[in-house]
Amino acid sequence: MFFPAFLTRYHGLSVGQAGLWAGFGYGAAGLAGGLIAGAWGDRVIHKRNDGRMLSASAAALMAAPLALIGIRQPAGGAAASIALIMIAYGFLNMYYGLVYAAIHDVVAPAVRGTTMAVYFLAMYLCGASFGPLLTGRLSDYLAHTAAHASGSAVVGEAYRAIGLHRAMYAIPVMSAALALALYAGSRTIAADMAAMSKPDEAGPRAVVQSAR
Repeated sequence: MFFPAFLTRYHGLSVGQAGLWAGFGYGAAGLAGGLIAGAWGDRVIHKRNDGRMLSASAAALMAAPLALIGIRQPAGGAAASIALIMIAYGFLNMYYGLVYAAIHDVVAPAVRGTTMAVYFLAMYLCGASFGPLLTGRLSDYLAHTAAHASGSAVVGEAYRAIGLHRAMYAIPVMSAALALALYAGSRTIAADMAAMSKPDEAGPRAVVQSAR
């Protein structure tokens, strides 16, 4: 949400340049992450029942240092920052194809629609709706803190750039937290799949294959 503003405030790009590179990066990284997740998720489930969740956890974990290094690039180093953060974004987009499929692995076909509706309600109402708001508040707070520390009564553009730059560090922190949450889920998914498939004694992988 704040990546174009980050490019203009901190790295000095114009609004047009920031929009162009952010749009291109989001499209390319998002498409690549989604396609890779779909292909890999279909492959890894035949090797181990927790493969999708472990893969999603690994992708989130890999995104954290990439985002961190991208954010830490010096002001004016937009090219490296864009490349690193967009690769991290691609890894984070692998979440969707892997986790959504994993949810279907542990839920009976008759209730999958309801399950996904509840999941989306929780995810977007509790996460996507408040995430940008909280990030913006954090950015404003850190900008005011930087201005106050320098003795300025006015929060100018330079301090707004500092505030947003510091607020962006929430990305690698949350990526690492997501990796831990997904790993915790991977520890129980095999048992959940077995419990869901127990009535027909077909085994977890057979249930996944039949659902397809």
